[in-house]
Amino acid sequence: MKTNIIITVLCLSPILALAQPDFSQQAKQKIAALDLMVGDWEGTGYLFTPQGKEPSQVTEKIQYKLDGTVIMAEGKGVITLEDGTQQTVHDALGILSYNSFTQQYQMNSFVSKGMSTQAKFEIIDANNMVWWIEAGPTTIRYSLTIKDGTWKEIGERSMDGENWQQFFEMELTKI
Repeated sequence: MKTNIIITVLCLSPILALAQPDFSQQAKQKIAALDLMVGDWEGTGYLFTPQGKEPSQVTEKIQYKLDGTVIMAEGKGVITLEDGTQQTVHDALGILSYNSFTQQYQMNSFVSKGMSTQAKFEIIDANNMVWWIEAGPTTIRYSLTIKDGTWKEIGERSMDGENWQQFFEMELTKI
C-alpha cells in the first residue's frame, strides 16, 4: 500500500510542479523599481563606536539574478592596518526579492560571521528606501538614498521605535 502511494505521488509531482503559479513578471516589475541600486559602488563607511567614528573602505556589487526576479548585493568593508595590510571588517551578502504572496519586499542577508537576518524592505520613493530588522527588543533600521550616482546610507537602532541612535553611515559612488 505504501508503495502505491509513493508511486502515485512521484507520478503526480511533475504535474503539480507545472501547476505552480508563475509570478516572474510581477517579480521582475517590482524588482525593476530598484534599478538605480544595480552596479558597482565604492566609498567610505563609518562605524560609530565608543572610541569614535571608525572608517573603512567599502565596495558594493549589486546585480540582478534569476532572470531579473531578485537582486543580489555583495558588500565588503576593509581597513588598512598600521603595517599596510588590509583586514576585512565587513563581508555580507543580501538577496532582495518581492514576495507575491504577501505583496511585500524582503531582504535576506548573510554575513561572514555566520549570522543571517530577514528584513522587511520598503521603497519610500524613487530615490529612498528603508529596511529594518526586529532583533529582540531592538529594531535595527537602514535608510538609503541614491541620487546623482551617490549612495548614502545610515544605520540606526532603537529600543522603543521612537528614539534612534545612529551606529553606521556609508557614502559610495557608482563606478
